[in-house]
Amino acid sequence: MKLKILGTFLLCLLLITPNEVSAHPGRTDANGCHYCRTNCEQWGLSYGEYHCHNGSGSSSSSSSNQNNSVSTYNYNNASSNSNSSYTQPEPPKSSDNTLKSVAVDGNNLTVADQMQYETNKERVEIEVETNDDKATETINNKDLVVGENNISIVVKAENGAEKEYTIMIKRLSNNANIKIIINNEEVEFINKKANIDVSSDTTNLKYRYELEDEKSKVKITGDKNLKYGNNIVKFIVTAEDGTKAEYEITVDKATTAEETVETVTGMGVIGGIGYGIYCLVKKRKKA
Repeated sequence: MKLKILGTFLLCLLLITPNEVSAHPGRTDANGCHYCRTNCEQWGLSYGEYHCHNGSGSSSSSSSNQNNSVSTYNYNNASSNSNSSYTQPEPPKSSDNTLKSVAVDGNNLTVADQMQYETNKERVEIEVETNDDKATETINNKDLVVGENNISIVVKAENGAEKEYTIMIKRLSNNANIKIIINNEEVEFINKKANIDVSSDTTNLKYRYELEDEKSKVKITGDKNLKYGNNIVKFIVTAEDGTKAEYEITVDKATTAEETVETVTGMGVIGGIGYGIYCLVKKRKKA
């Protein structure tokens, strides 16, 4: 009988405290909660962590998860708000103010701070290309005078920095004019041709000349060892830019016989004129 009563008592005790048996050791308060003091890590708790075991209460773990969830939500919202108001900074402006290529009248030059070019034209076409598409260029092109001309090219980078390049363009002269003096008289040319007479004793043509452009050059042919009759003497003038002009003089060298005939004829003319004057004077005296 005593054994039956004892068994009944133990059964009632087990039915009254099922939560305590299923949970980790430790007493709970009126809310079904307590502080973990034993084997806390096995239950996923920290030592001294307050938690509940009854169904109505919220466990520490769930509270922790809820708090973490809220924290995560707030963080994401903060990040989202931050991104919505964030302004991407503009990239720095380029300072590239260099030239990629330079061409004058279609002829490419080696890019340098100082460049050179020669032409005989009064004006040239200049084309440039910058290394940076955002850079701009200003070309101080102008009409060229004979001699040296400096053309400036200013390249302005995106950030406003400027760099100046210079092309020294030498305009070559095309002046091939000449003045020729023979027997102290300037030879008169028609379409760059002229005729003169020289005596039978002239072996080499005597002359002097003046070039309008001192940078031009002259080559003379046919002026030596003149033969009787016509001789062609040429003055070939080459201007600084290579332009050539040819001046031709036909030199007629008289023979001794021609000169004798001319002398006699001249004397005859002079004698005839003298005789005529004599007769005229005598006739007047008779009158």
